[in-house]
Amino acid sequence: MRMRRQSECHIVGGATRASGANPLESLVNKAQMNGMGIALRRISQPCRRFLSTVSTLSDESTALSKMMPSENFVKQFIKRPSHRDKLSSLVSELDMFLDLFGKDSLPAFDDSLWTTYFQTWSAEERCEFLNDLRQEQKKANTPAPVPEGEKASESISLINQRREENGEMVYAPGFHSLLELRGQEFREVIDNMYGSRLLSMRRCDENLPKLVVDCRFLSEFSVAVQSTFARQIQALHDGNWTSRQPFDISLANFRPDSQLAKIVKRHWFFHYGPPSAGTSFSPHAFAPTLTTKSVVDACSVDRSDVMYISWRARQFLPEDAPPNIRAVVLCASNDYQPWSSSVSAAQKDGITAYRIPVERHIRFEGHSKVLPLSTTSSILRYYFRGEDLGSAIRKSVFLPAKNSRLSEKEEREVFERYKAVVQEAIARAESHSTHKRTKKPSDMPKKPKVHRYSREERRRMRAMETSSRDLSSSS
Repeated sequence: MRMRRQSECHIVGGATRASGANPLESLVNKAQMNGMGIALRRISQPCRRFLSTVSTLSDESTALSKMMPSENFVKQFIKRPSHRDKLSSLVSELDMFLDLFGKDSLPAFDDSLWTTYFQTWSAEERCEFLNDLRQEQKKANTPAPVPEGEKASESISLINQRREENGEMVYAPGFHSLLELRGQEFREVIDNMYGSRLLSMRRCDENLPKLVVDCRFLSEFSVAVQSTFARQIQALHDGNWTSRQPFDISLANFRPDSQLAKIVKRHWFFHYGPPSAGTSFSPHAFAPTLTTKSVVDACSVDRSDVMYISWRARQFLPEDAPPNIRAVVLCASNDYQPWSSSVSAAQKDGITAYRIPVERHIRFEGHSKVLPLSTTSSILRYYFRGEDLGSAIRKSVFLPAKNSRLSEKEEREVFERYKAVVQEAIARAESHSTHKRTKKPSDMPKKPKVHRYSREERRRMRAMETSSRDLSSSS
């Protein structure tokens, strides 16, 4: 039976509340009470029954019921006792994460998420992966802002319904509309508009420079960073898909391993289609192209006509767009480490690197100065259309409100504490197992020696051998 928790840590609206202890003490107490002094606690008894019989969980673990792997996953991946132990630890980490950030802080885990989570061996990467999923779920659950002066109950549909009941002519979806498009039909119309805009720009020789995303470092990043850039590239296509002047986008140096392939298949709807489409999906003819070619080969122009955008470059973008530029390269990297530097990537390809002077026009005040790919492409679209660079930056960059920064900071602090406890628990478990393996033979209990023959049988055998030797010597 699980021990009753002495204190719990809750996140309510981004703020941390603890009953009887601060978040760190509550976290440590939870870890110690559940057996994390040496290792993360083993999965609870209902979860053990699940692993052996793949049955449903009891009401005590309802928060974990939506996170449990399927029977097919267990049959495919849980084949050894070490696999069972690892799955127990992973479910314990999930349970602890849900206790801290809320039972609805993570999406329901399907086999695709479980495969990525189970095959991530680093504890730090697993923690970052969970936090990345939490932030994605938080954005999905954030309601749209209600206009000022309008009550939440007074939605547009209710207002239109009231107007129709009063005998007024209402022009809106579901009432009277000349053309009503929804779902897949709406996406097909946007697909046609997207293709026609690209073709008309080519026919009129009004093309924007080709936009190339350099993915050479993508397979080397952690699962969380890979998921972040996978979503950024999908958002890049979404913004380009509905733009009046779209870019021709290519993804160069894309050489995914098995882990990255599963992540992009989950996020890149423009190439693989939504999960509901199944095998009937076919990508758009002008969707972003995935290629293993180098950046220069993907640009298909001379190096002198290519511009590489880097947030670490020393040379700023000129105020007016150079007329010779035929391709622009964005790097899928945060430039946090020297090995993933976009400047070094540009130098290796012999391309001049430029930096967008965002600091001249935007005050960040603690925010990251590395902008998402979709925001960068929006700045470049205005820039190559001939607009002022400062105006392009101000139109494209949107920083979160000041009151949201405090909650994000507090959530990050709680997450860092959670990650520290998980890493410490796993380190103690590894040191404990190493100590057990390196025990001296003298410290190990001796096994009882079992003779093949009894004492009397051995004496008779020795007497027979002695008598046979005496007979042979006398003869």
